[in-house]
Amino acid sequence: MGNYAAARSLVLLNIRETAKISCVEWFLYGTSRQNPEDVPDHRCAVRITAESGIQGWADAPSWTMPDTATAGVIRSRLADRRVDSTGAVWRDLYEAGLPLGTLGAIDIALWDLFGRVMDKPVHALLGTQRQVIRAYITTPFNLGDPGRYAEYALACRQAGVHGCKIRPYFEPGTGTGRSPGIGFPDRDMAVYQAVREAVGPDFACMADHGGAYTFDEALRVGKLLDDLQYEWYESPMPETEPWRERYIALAGQLKTPICAPETLPDSYPSRIEWLISKACDIGRIDASLGGLTPCIELASACESLEARLELRDIGLDAYPHLQLMAATSESLIKYVEVSSLSCEPEIHPARTTPEPTLDDQGYVSIPQAPGMGLELDWDYIYAHRVH
Repeated sequence: MGNYAAARSLVLLNIRETAKISCVEWFLYGTSRQNPEDVPDHRCAVRITAESGIQGWADAPSWTMPDTATAGVIRSRLADRRVDSTGAVWRDLYEAGLPLGTLGAIDIALWDLFGRVMDKPVHALLGTQRQVIRAYITTPFNLGDPGRYAEYALACRQAGVHGCKIRPYFEPGTGTGRSPGIGFPDRDMAVYQAVREAVGPDFACMADHGGAYTFDEALRVGKLLDDLQYEWYESPMPETEPWRERYIALAGQLKTPICAPETLPDSYPSRIEWLISKACDIGRIDASLGGLTPCIELASACESLEARLELRDIGLDAYPHLQLMAATSESLIKYVEVSSLSCEPEIHPARTTPEPTLDDQGYVSIPQAPGMGLELDWDYIYAHRVH
């Protein structure tokens, strides 16, 4: 981690020399559901076995499935590695140019294995600090008129969650080059104003955008958010390196913290550079960008730089996020993003563990089982395997 070593060191507890990796497997399987494009949905289960027979796993999106050559590289580099060598394995595979999604699934499975070998949840290996996290919820883009957004945010407040992130109006870019899209700053400002008036001054509101504003538009909207006392201002302009100087200028002129970059196609190193250069005030990452290890690295950097961190949504793949949140303070990671106000647990295909849900106080509890806290239905995975 270079100059950004964590204030708390990882607790490494008497791993025997025989606790080494013996096997790495991938299982592409169907969930019996349809994805948003109305085609059969597939997932990828990764399983890593130690010499002792203990196994760790991850359940990841289908696009993390490696091709034959990449799978061979991973197997050769993990063979006989100690199960507690998560950081060294991550750097080895990252430097080998492994796709971040594939690397992330391996990293999560290895952390899960480490926890199961130690018979502890991953957050205990990192140093547990809390057992519950405040939750907030995010609106869809283009939800409706300002009154509809205000009703949604008020319903969130009445349901007991601790904040609402507003995604206003946005038209995605098109074409091969994927232009940033089209923003509507005047309409967005009406939404932000209506939401604040509906929920009052003491409810956390966040502003999220698709990165389509010009600098002048982003500054104008940001000045209103300053007046409305929004918690943060997320991704207002394109998140590419040529735009970093404009982010630096924007952050320097606003009181509302800038949360970025979400879409930069790299793992934690580039995000640390954005924080160091003061292009953002709150870091942003998720486990799809290489797994739990880069989330830990960025959390450590944020701690050193006295910045905050946000991890993207709870979702199907956020068990690593909850483990890291449990090992951090609220001053570093304040909220977890949830996708629904429902408190009813749901069990997804190929899983036996219910998804973490809200309690009646608007908190999400941290899983306490060994590893990541996710159990898979291997009989289902075998029966629905895609060959």
